[in-house]
Amino acid sequence: MTRLNELRADAPTPDRARLVPGRQELLSAAQRGPARRMRMDWRVTAAGVAATVVTIAVLVTMLVGGDEPERGVQPAGSDPTSATALLERAAEVVSQQPDPRPRDGQWVYLKTAQCRNGASDAAPDAEPEVGEEWVQYDSPVREDDEDGDTEPSQRRLYRLLASLPDDPAEIRKRAAEMFPMGKDTGLTREQAETFALLATLDEAYPVHPQGMAKLFRALAADPGIEVVPHLVEDPLGQDTIAIYPDLGSKAVQRREYLLDPDTFQYRGTRSVAVRDYEEKYEDGSSAGRSYKKGEVTFCEMKMAQSLVDQDGEKP
Repeated sequence: MTRLNELRADAPTPDRARLVPGRQELLSAAQRGPARRMRMDWRVTAAGVAATVVTIAVLVTMLVGGDEPERGVQPAGSDPTSATALLERAAEVVSQQPDPRPRDGQWVYLKTAQCRNGASDAAPDAEPEVGEEWVQYDSPVREDDEDGDTEPSQRRLYRLLASLPDDPAEIRKRAAEMFPMGKDTGLTREQAETFALLATLDEAYPVHPQGMAKLFRALAADPGIEVVPHLVEDPLGQDTIAIYPDLGSKAVQRREYLLDPDTFQYRGTRSVAVRDYEEKYEDGSSAGRSYKKGEVTFCEMKMAQSLVDQDGEKP
C-alpha cells in the first residue's frame, strides 16, 4: 500500500460529493437485514410529553460543551462550531446528490434501530431494537388529512421539497403547514416553525436533492439551531454531526438530529439528558425512573432506506 501511495502521489483528491452515490450504495448494501419496528411521534418530544400519565419538562435545549470527548475528525471541512457554516456546506453537498425520481405505486422500505430510555435504571445496558417497515409512497390514508391521520405521505413530502422557494421565511411557513403543532406546546411561533423544519428533515424520504438543499439553507438561517462542536457517537456506534434547536435553559433534555459527516444525509434522532433528573407523576410522586446528565433517553436511527416496487420487498 505504501508503494501504491507513492505511485499515486500526484493524483488529485476526488471531490467528496462525487463519491457520495457509491458510498451510500455500499452503506445500504451493508445495512440490510430482518427485524421489526416501533415509532415515536416527533411532536411528543417537541411538546415535552413523555407519556399521558407522566409530566416531564423535556423541551430540548443546549448543553454547552457536552460530556463526550472531542474527536479530531472535522465534519466535511466545515467549522464544527458554526451551525450556519456547517448547514450551508450540507446544502452544497446534498444538492449534488442524485434525484431518486420516485413513482406512484412504489413503497419505501425503512430499517430502523430504536432505543427508549437506553441507559435507564430498568435497563442500563439496553441495545437499540431493530425493526423494519414498508410505507406506501402515495398512501391514500396519508394523502388525505380529513380522515384524522395528519401524518403526510412520502409523496407529499417529496413534492413539498421539490416545490420549495429560495426564501427561508416561506420555507418555514410551508413546513409549518405540513407539520402543524398544537396550541399547548409552550413554543413560540418561531420555535414551532423550527421544529417543523426538523420534522421535514426527519420524515422526508425519498429526498428531492435541490429541495433538501433549500431546507438546509433555511436551517442555516435559523438562529435557533445549534451544532455540537465535535462529532458525536450515535447509539449504533457511528460518528455523526448533531444539530439541535436551542429552546432555553429550563429543559432537562435536548433533541438532537444526526447527520452523516460525509454526505450530510439524515441518520436519525436522539434525546439526551442535559442534567440529572427524575420522572414524576402529576401528583409529584416518583415514576420510578431517573436519568443522568449525558444519558441517551430515546433514539430512532435510520439504518437503511430504499424505494421498492411492492409491499414486503427488500432492496
